[in-house]
Amino acid sequence: MDYSTIFGILAFAALLFVGFSTGQITSAFLNLHAVLVVMGGSLVALLINTPFKYLVRAVTELGVLMLSDETAQIKRTIPVMVALAEQCRSTGLSALKDADPALADGFLARVSAAALEYNDSHFVKHVIEQEINQAADEMNEIANVYRTFGLLSPMFGLLGTLMGIITVLKQLSDPESVGPAMSVAITSAFYGILFANIVCVPVAGKIRSRIWLQVKLKSMILEGVLEIMKGSIPLVVERRLQSYMG
Repeated sequence: MDYSTIFGILAFAALLFVGFSTGQITSAFLNLHAVLVVMGGSLVALLINTPFKYLVRAVTELGVLMLSDETAQIKRTIPVMVALAEQCRSTGLSALKDADPALADGFLARVSAAALEYNDSHFVKHVIEQEINQAADEMNEIANVYRTFGLLSPMFGLLGTLMGIITVLKQLSDPESVGPAMSVAITSAFYGILFANIVCVPVAGKIRSRIWLQVKLKSMILEGVLEIMKGSIPLVVERRLQSYMG
């Protein structure tokens, strides 16, 4: 579980609670016009800009961000790989078929299957590295959904502000309506900037860090299997994998 994401969400909820309880955030900030313009406009632009499968994965990835922790997986992987190296040392490469199917979402099992099927370390390295790079590219496209959302929402916030100012100019003859209309106009920009910096930019950054950690985890597993294919002793395998812990 990724505690920093959960703590960040809780901290934001606490800030909202304190803001409402102390009166720093009032009902003047609750503006349906701003929500419709910022969120509706940004979503429409995003639908036009982004393939649908990446939009779906961008939503489902939010849950993974809070539950997955690749750093812990990296620490757990080393003893698993060392035990597998010891088993292969005793019974041969056929022991790879008993590799943990759940480790790294089945990545260890796929690398082990490739090692058994081809028995060529250079070919296995080439094929698996290509898989790692393609998975990283896919994740980067998901991060781009939030980067794009973060660029669009302030622009639509500005658009909502301009629409509100137009309404203000139409009502200049009625001084009592100018204040509320101006409040509606300005809160549109507020919503756009808030959503971009509280949701979009942090989520895109979190996904970027997960891309790096996933590449690190998968590269470590690949390195371990290649060492096993070369017949390296478990101690050498462990030392090689520990180099990824820096």
